[in-house]
Amino acid sequence: MTVSDIVQIVIGALSLVATVAVSFFIYWLQSRHEKEMKKLDEKHRIEKLSEEANNFLIDHEDERDYLPWCTIATNLHQHERHNRKIYTDFCRCSAELQNKILEMAEFSIRTIEGTDWVDDAFEKLEADIKKYKLGEQPFLYDGAKYFHRAFTYYRENEFNENHNRELKTICKQNLLFVINEKEKDKVSLSSYIEQYFDFVLGTIRKEYIEWDNPIPPVDYAWEYYCLGYAPEEDVCYWIMELVENFVVNIHNRFGTCVYDSVIRENSTDAQAETYEDRYYDILYWMYYTYCYLAKEKESTVPKPKKAKRLKTKKKKQKKEKLKKTVDKS
Repeated sequence: MTVSDIVQIVIGALSLVATVAVSFFIYWLQSRHEKEMKKLDEKHRIEKLSEEANNFLIDHEDERDYLPWCTIATNLHQHERHNRKIYTDFCRCSAELQNKILEMAEFSIRTIEGTDWVDDAFEKLEADIKKYKLGEQPFLYDGAKYFHRAFTYYRENEFNENHNRELKTICKQNLLFVINEKEKDKVSLSSYIEQYFDFVLGTIRKEYIEWDNPIPPVDYAWEYYCLGYAPEEDVCYWIMELVENFVVNIHNRFGTCVYDSVIRENSTDAQAETYEDRYYDILYWMYYTYCYLAKEKESTVPKPKKAKRLKTKKKKQKKEKLKKTVDKS
């Protein structure tokens, strides 16, 4: 092999290396440029998302307190026009924008996935009604038909919470809170339900009990308000009130403590003004009472136990090998 042949081989090798190096460098530059462009696009996307969320909050400043109930509206009735503007406009947003709006409004809750939780929540509520002996009247039959009709047919109706003292009290009341002397032995439905829970749980001292065999709240309301033959609108109203008071009492008494719960963290001054508001308010309580913690547990991925067992087996095998080598020596 002559010197010229060797020189040609070296030159060919160097040119090949140079070609590979240049092509690799070009590829590196292109990939770097693409990554930078992706980062820039992502930055612009996030900025645009934040801007849209900010504009939404500015446009709906007067109704911002209703954002937690918006999560129920978009989950169950995303494709419907609502009475409250913020519900309709929130439903128009993408899920990503909805969560950004909640984040910028400093709420810890996010949108809900799936709608199966509604039936699950009502099944658990019915189980609690039996457990705490809240009534025999089956007022939630056919998938809580009359509860849902409050929204389907009467969503536009004005909602006024009934605080009238009409029902017989179970225990003696503090006279400081009784304005009218005639009402000292009467309570509202919500107060009656609170007293009934205390009675069933045995937290009322015997000397304070005035009615030692109280009627369960469902049966009492059904009889007193004549719900068997009342107008459907009234039936829907009182069923919502029963459900709301049961769920709130169950959440505060047996669920996560009200002072560190998700509902407490995201509480606002929102007041139900229509049946639509009340409907979403109650379902919001039901989700975070019966379904939220269960979904949180499902979302957590369990640690792979099998992998740990395999590791321990390998360690044992290594130890056995070491013992054998020691014995042979």
